[in-house]
Amino acid sequence: MPPHRQRFSLVALSAAAVCVLGGSAVAQSRPVPPLDEHAAQSPRPTPGPVYEIPGFTRAVARGTRTRTGEPGRGYWVQHARYSIDARLDPATNRLSGRERVIYLNNSPDTLKRLAVYLRQNAFAAGNPRNQPAPITGGVTLSRVVVNGTLVHAKASATAIPITDVAKKGPPAADGYTVDGTVMWIPLTRALAPHDSTIMEFSWSYVPPPTPSDGRQGRDDHLYFMGYWYPEVAVYDDVNGWVADPYLLEAEFYMDPADYDVRVTVPHAWVVGATGTLENPADILSAAARARLAEARRTGTVVHVVEPGADAASSFAGHAATATWHFVAPNVRDFSWGTSDRYVWDATRAFPDGAADTVNIYSFYRKTSAAAAWALGGARFTRDAIEQLSKYLWAYPWPTMTSMEGVLDSGGMEYPMMTLMQPWADTLSLAGDLMHETGHMWFPMQVGSSETRYPWMDEGFTQFDVAQGMRALYGEPRAGGRPGDSEAGQRALYLAEARAGRDMPLMWPGDLYPQDLYFIMYYDKTAQVLAALRGVIGDSTFHRAFREYGHRWIGRHPYPYDFFNTISNISGRDLSWFWETWLYHGWPLDQAVGGVVAHGDSTAITIEDRGVAPMPVRLKVTRANGAFEYHDIPVTGWLQGARTAVIHVPSSPEITRVEIDPDGLYPDVNRDNQIWKKP
Repeated sequence: MPPHRQRFSLVALSAAAVCVLGGSAVAQSRPVPPLDEHAAQSPRPTPGPVYEIPGFTRAVARGTRTRTGEPGRGYWVQHARYSIDARLDPATNRLSGRERVIYLNNSPDTLKRLAVYLRQNAFAAGNPRNQPAPITGGVTLSRVVVNGTLVHAKASATAIPITDVAKKGPPAADGYTVDGTVMWIPLTRALAPHDSTIMEFSWSYVPPPTPSDGRQGRDDHLYFMGYWYPEVAVYDDVNGWVADPYLLEAEFYMDPADYDVRVTVPHAWVVGATGTLENPADILSAAARARLAEARRTGTVVHVVEPGADAASSFAGHAATATWHFVAPNVRDFSWGTSDRYVWDATRAFPDGAADTVNIYSFYRKTSAAAAWALGGARFTRDAIEQLSKYLWAYPWPTMTSMEGVLDSGGMEYPMMTLMQPWADTLSLAGDLMHETGHMWFPMQVGSSETRYPWMDEGFTQFDVAQGMRALYGEPRAGGRPGDSEAGQRALYLAEARAGRDMPLMWPGDLYPQDLYFIMYYDKTAQVLAALRGVIGDSTFHRAFREYGHRWIGRHPYPYDFFNTISNISGRDLSWFWETWLYHGWPLDQAVGGVVAHGDSTAITIEDRGVAPMPVRLKVTRANGAFEYHDIPVTGWLQGARTAVIHVPSSPEITRVEIDPDGLYPDVNRDNQIWKKP
């Protein structure tokens, strides 16, 4: 989900070449900003080892995780199969559904209770939330059945602290309990390992009016259904049940599942959804189906359906309603949207490395606010699929759909689906679609917890956006959003770092300051990845980044799996890097402290004025135009040093010394990184 705002090889030197000093700067050939007094006189903080959470350590001992970053031989992930029939009544704005869930226990544990999310309860009166929201009444449950037995709500459920519920679940009881957005169902017959249980739900709710929480809801003649059905929470090998309450801030953590969904809407309303439409002949006229075939055959952007007086000719039948049937195997969620005001455009994409083409669908309204959609909605979605498939790995599903509406800013991702605001600016729409489509890799395939570790999907996707946009449009230019380029991401992050507002990334999303949520999780993380690329090299970084993804497709990586994979592939102990950039709000500030000639040798002093330790790449330019590079490893800074001195030949005359000439690292003050001969 993008921001709800507009977004303006290391070579070790020998001991003779590098002298690490513990005192103040040596004499210098021209004035430079003084070393910060506190930094100069006090020991610097140094990063320590990365400590695992206890659950991860236990998982390694049990053989489900490793310290190389690969899943263990005993790794498992739970799975569910959902069959859902839903009906929308626009007259009352109510969605009603019947659902059957087969839940497979692939774990070695016997489960005595199940956790099921009712996330629409975030809009029920009295429930906790992190931001204002319209009150809709939440979810109405009319029927709950487990293994053929009707289960009622516990008559006298007492309040349980949210932290206890998330970790352990409520005590066993005869009936289910609902605590905010989480329902706990005790099992009269415990669910044994490698066994399954069957649940059935009948439920209804009213989608919130826009603007609600920026992820779903309803507008005039337009509905988008996100987190709309009872969904089993994740049970994983590290923490067991992970049933954090949904508070409208941090996003989701979900298991892969199979979906068979039928949605009934008024006749001549189009539906876009996760998955593949199974009954096009029952829904669409022969002419509309021919237009879909043309889009797939030719790759041109084809108008499949247009709203208006002639819209009915695109649909089959004459009943008051129509039922659209979609199937989506092995995805972590299902969403859909519908309207009788939508234009439906179609084209195709050729993802690099994919076995087949991908159907690209775009839905938007004919409004001035959404003018960019008519020009580029389908095309930009196609571009994103193709570019990110090249940079990462092939898009794996048969369809990708982008949908305009409901939101008044930003956008939201679901498997094979994106939802976003009605852009009028084409370059901003292209960047937004690159971001939302980018989430089809992180976390839709690589299923980390967005709730606890937002940086693992938002930050990774933000970084990927910059790679895709640069491949399509070159280096940043006027227009668009700053956060869609590496330079823009750096500027956004450094503005906060210079203001003393740098923040650690290893904080749960629901506890993060809202005014820093996007800058840190998105832009700082993207800069951390760019800095990591600078430390280990382009090719090694790209190979390690993709290997992390391949290892954890369809699984649930934790931060340590990412750390361990990168270290494993690069052959480097990077504990200092993770501790510095993920666990602290430590700014980087390296400066040229002095350039002093002594006969045929010149001493170049480098000062570390910030807190983040990083290696130094130094470019020395001579009067004859020649230049050379020198590298100062991170080792000295890790031992507490504040200054380092290298000695280079004085001839030919040195005219310029520059730290990090390629701009690999996010230093807060580039001005003090350059020395020029007076």
